[in-house]
Amino acid sequence: MGENKGQNRTIRINDSVLVLLAIILVLILGAAVYIAPRYSKVFTAYFDQKEIYNTAAAELKAAQDENASLTQQLEEFKTLTTELETTRADVFKQAAQLEKDILDGKSDKKICYITIDDGPYKRGNDYLELFNKYDIKATFFLTTTNGDKLPDQADISARSMYPEYVRYGHTIGNHTYSHDYGSGGIYSSAKAFMKAVNKQQDFTKEATGGYTPEIVRFPGGTSMAGNQLGAIQDELRKAGLGWIDWTIDSGDSWGADKATPELIKKNVMDAAKDQKIMVVLFHEWSKNTVDSLPEIIEYLDKEGFIFLPLFKDSVMVSK
Repeated sequence: MGENKGQNRTIRINDSVLVLLAIILVLILGAAVYIAPRYSKVFTAYFDQKEIYNTAAAELKAAQDENASLTQQLEEFKTLTTELETTRADVFKQAAQLEKDILDGKSDKKICYITIDDGPYKRGNDYLELFNKYDIKATFFLTTTNGDKLPDQADISARSMYPEYVRYGHTIGNHTYSHDYGSGGIYSSAKAFMKAVNKQQDFTKEATGGYTPEIVRFPGGTSMAGNQLGAIQDELRKAGLGWIDWTIDSGDSWGADKATPELIKKNVMDAAKDQKIMVVLFHEWSKNTVDSLPEIIEYLDKEGFIFLPLFKDSVMVSK
């Protein structure tokens, strides 16, 4: 029988190979011992930076997603604004006719234009909620005197409030950008006044995605303009803007010791007895006004008043 050579084959490793393998092993271990302490910080820093990068990348993606969402919301709001403007134009046309009928004695209805100055404030949300409850519209004369911050909550952008007034069908009026009617302020010249008006126009248009106010309220009223009034009015006409004061001062700015809810209610209710179309001055920062408005609204409603937002063609707006 022939021999099976494969059964007894043996792999032999000579001494030189063993020595070579030992040398390689020693070199690997030595390199590890030398490299590890020397480059461990590098490796640690690399993985730390990688983690920071991954976190930043995730935040960037979240920001991009949020930006895309905000862009979509802005486009939707622009569409809504266009639809609202069409509706508002129809409402204002009817309101102008109602004003005429009231003044001609053809209607026993009465109109109350609620105007809220000095916003936006965080408290503006209280007004919006209240007006929604009673399903009425008002006019908010806004300023940017505090920059892009809410005076009563500085961590919230004032810009964020602007779309809310429009969304709920209220009129936004221009109360100048600075609201500064001290010495050297907006009443120092017609140019200074118009600069503050135009700056506020631009801010409002940008913040709302296109809404442009058509009515201006002089900070402190037209009487504060002094000998600059005529020149300012001429410039407002050239710009296609109207302006308005008020027929009733609620008294909510008369000081904390006087401007109680009781005083505010009395001032408005008493004055309303002699007016068929009235413009009432309130201030957005006043909590006492928020507290007094429900009773004022209910009283005026029983007296036959309807509540409308101001519009440029109103007989109450100077042009």
